[in-house]
Amino acid sequence: MKKLKISIIDLVHNSNSNSLYRRMMFPNYISIMPQIIGVWCRSEGHEVKYSIYTGTQSIKNMWQENTDIVFISSFTFTATMAYSLSNYFRKKGISTVLGGPHARCYPEDACLYFDYVMGLTNKEMLLDLLRFFEPQNNGGIYLATKVHPKTLPGLRERWQFIEQINRGFNVIKFVQMLGSLGCPHHCDFCIDSEIPYQTLEPETIKDDLRFLLSRIKNPKVSWYDPNFGVRFTQMMDIIESVVPKNRISFVAECNLSTLNEPNVKRMRDNGFKMVMPGIESWFDYGAKSNTGNSTGIEKVKQVADQVNMIQRYIPHVQTNFLLGLDSDMGDEPFELTKKFVDLAPVAYPSFALLSVYGQAANGNLKYEKEKRIIPFPFHFMMSVHTLNIVPKNYSWEDFYTRYIDLLKHCFSNSTMLKRFNANQMFASKWIILFLSLSIGGKGKIKLLSSMMNRLQHDNNFQAFVKKETTQVPSFMTRKIKSDLGELWEWLPNKNFDYKTNVISNHFQMKE
Repeated sequence: MKKLKISIIDLVHNSNSNSLYRRMMFPNYISIMPQIIGVWCRSEGHEVKYSIYTGTQSIKNMWQENTDIVFISSFTFTATMAYSLSNYFRKKGISTVLGGPHARCYPEDACLYFDYVMGLTNKEMLLDLLRFFEPQNNGGIYLATKVHPKTLPGLRERWQFIEQINRGFNVIKFVQMLGSLGCPHHCDFCIDSEIPYQTLEPETIKDDLRFLLSRIKNPKVSWYDPNFGVRFTQMMDIIESVVPKNRISFVAECNLSTLNEPNVKRMRDNGFKMVMPGIESWFDYGAKSNTGNSTGIEKVKQVADQVNMIQRYIPHVQTNFLLGLDSDMGDEPFELTKKFVDLAPVAYPSFALLSVYGQAANGNLKYEKEKRIIPFPFHFMMSVHTLNIVPKNYSWEDFYTRYIDLLKHCFSNSTMLKRFNANQMFASKWIILFLSLSIGGKGKIKLLSSMMNRLQHDNNFQAFVKKETTQVPSFMTRKIKSDLGELWEWLPNKNFDYKTNVISNHFQMKE
């Protein structure tokens, strides 16, 4: 095979900014799969340039001269930038490949702007692509497997890419690791809900941990698993067999059903400093929260007691909520969440809105059939801000009024002070305060309040969210143009009319 020059770009964000939070934290949001693609390419002798874009770098430095093929990893909210970059490269005769969540959620639309679009991927599929790739002038080709690979390159093989990022961003450094893939749960909003759950080889994980300890004195590890510790005893046995006490600080996203007191004690003894349990809803998803049939205030009290228990052992607890579910109605979901925040004051509350991302989950078909999906431009599709469906039991304005009121309660000065004083870990309490005063709390309130103001005074925006028109409001177009900067010139679809339906027959699926 000819030796290729390959550029890999991981789009972490979609706009330029030199904010302190981005510089400190966004490099820790890098994806693992672009690094794995880089390892597989280098194993065949190809020359690889790997870059991440958080908005604090020059986009022009993301690729190498005379590159043969460009791989771009994109979330949906960075897809507009990805499309612009792809168009720029294709005009120069350079083939482009899209991967990441957007490729899995909107493959048909992505194939209009990329030569190849890759869903779940293994090494064999990648190497076939590198042998036979060519420009696709009549629509791109979609390639995907049904399951994740059984094995993946470990930390030792990915280290060159990780070290490269850490050299450029040296404030707070986390190393991303994997212990499992897929998900054992079947939540109808989740992209991993239909992917079979599997753990990675224990010896691979052990080797990763040993290698990390040989490279960094006191490393910080963020587990990239959608649900860490599903096979809890196995994972903790692996960690305990390799990691001396207090040598690694761990962060993990876990289910409340995993976080019983004996397990939490064991996690504390093995260096876990932060856990992020998903509460999701006070009326749904009881299996994940281990609350069975409990709902409403009964579930609030039960979960608050458990979260307070967890926090006695693990200093930083982030509770994740999902708002906008069809089971929500009236004031109750919002008032119950306020009650929880009062009962568990140390936990940092993080909110996401029920957003429909194309083919990400089977449950999305329901909203498409009910014609409730609002055609927001991809650039605005961030679930922390945007509810892109017509709520079942609220008007759009009514829902956001309640959401903003909830955020004001969670991030009032008195609540933040109580949270700050109750947290006994120095670094954690300052990080939470910083996040609360910026993007996670006060900043989010400011952004949503601006959106509400537009809804009240911008008739075009009001008609758009009520699905009376599909014309994108002009302020959104201006925002996209400003964020893209010079890449706006290369954006191939400035009307933002996307193809979001099921996969067409011309797609080539490889299993």
